[in-house]
Amino acid sequence: MFISCSSQHKIIQIPDEGSAVIAGYWSPELGLCSQSVLLTWKHGRVSSLQPLVDLRSRSENRKKFLWDSYTLLPGWLDTHVHLALDSIDFFKCLENWAQPSLIEENIKRYLQKYLEMGIVGIRDGGDLPGFSWLAKNKVNEGAWLGPEVISVHEAVNRAGKYGRFLGRGFEDISEWQEKEKEFFEQGIDQLKVIVTGLIRFDDYHMVGPTQWTVEELRELVDSAHRREILVMAHASGEEGISVAIEAGVDSIEHGYYMTTRHLELMKEKKIAWVPTVAPIGNILKYPSDRYSSHEIDTLKRILDTQLTRINEAYQLNVRVGVGTDAGAYRVPHAEGFYDEMEWMEKAGIPKLEVYRLATQENALISGTPKLGRLNIGTPMKQLQLVNNL
Repeated sequence: MFISCSSQHKIIQIPDEGSAVIAGYWSPELGLCSQSVLLTWKHGRVSSLQPLVDLRSRSENRKKFLWDSYTLLPGWLDTHVHLALDSIDFFKCLENWAQPSLIEENIKRYLQKYLEMGIVGIRDGGDLPGFSWLAKNKVNEGAWLGPEVISVHEAVNRAGKYGRFLGRGFEDISEWQEKEKEFFEQGIDQLKVIVTGLIRFDDYHMVGPTQWTVEELRELVDSAHRREILVMAHASGEEGISVAIEAGVDSIEHGYYMTTRHLELMKEKKIAWVPTVAPIGNILKYPSDRYSSHEIDTLKRILDTQLTRINEAYQLNVRVGVGTDAGAYRVPHAEGFYDEMEWMEKAGIPKLEVYRLATQENALISGTPKLGRLNIGTPMKQLQLVNNL
């Protein structure tokens, strides 16, 4: 059994029953405690959190850990990753998919890194060969060490349009209806639909075409909702986001060029937004000679617009999640999550509110409300230790 120690980028092995002196704790449920606390756990779950008045007067039979420089928090969740991508070279990585053993070794390393950095849950946006679904099963079987993996298995896109590396593609809604049963029976945790193409770095406000009509997308959404499966929609641009909202998706991923009217409708319909700032912001934060000066100027405009809209979403009480698109260029697995949290703070969201989004709200978006929590009964493996808040 283990607990993540994200401040030290390591995993600490712990017994099934024990106790520890900690500097305090924080969770959305319990709030912030900044005084020394005695943490105890039994059967791998938190059993008590008691203020430490006089340690010397306490008799404890359990093995006691001295974690008095650490604060206890719920583990993070990253609501948008791609385990099958390497964040370095997209096209070379796709070539490497022909070597499954290489990709699997990479993924095992990424999964370990997620835990070492306090990330106990990840929602994977899919890949055509099914590497993320394999990872989910390997973790569940105990064969691989890693966070809980929520996987879409493969995405649903229009054949010949953007997303060919994410899913097999469907010619039209009729083909989807013919293959719908088989698609769901292969196993999925959420349904991911590619609603639009990518944004352009050389042309502000340009987005790849919308792939589905409202009616078609609503058919896809309803097919998932009938099975009590949440739907995440890759969508950017005014048209694509409008289609996604009207069709009733559960979350909008990326959402570049979101408008105030979109946010108002999302609040009304309780649709979450995962704005994935890192794929844009990190290109600017970690510069290279890959992009022209014109593209850099465009990226700055997109970033400024995205941060402004995130602040507006927060002020309007729109549900917002913290997802990185890890695996994208300049967004390394696990480490990119800390970049994303910084971008959320730069958007004007207070740090502890970012923490709430990264735990409690992310757990809801991922469909795993048991994660992102710290209270009596929480499994220790779902928590993390940090040096400071």
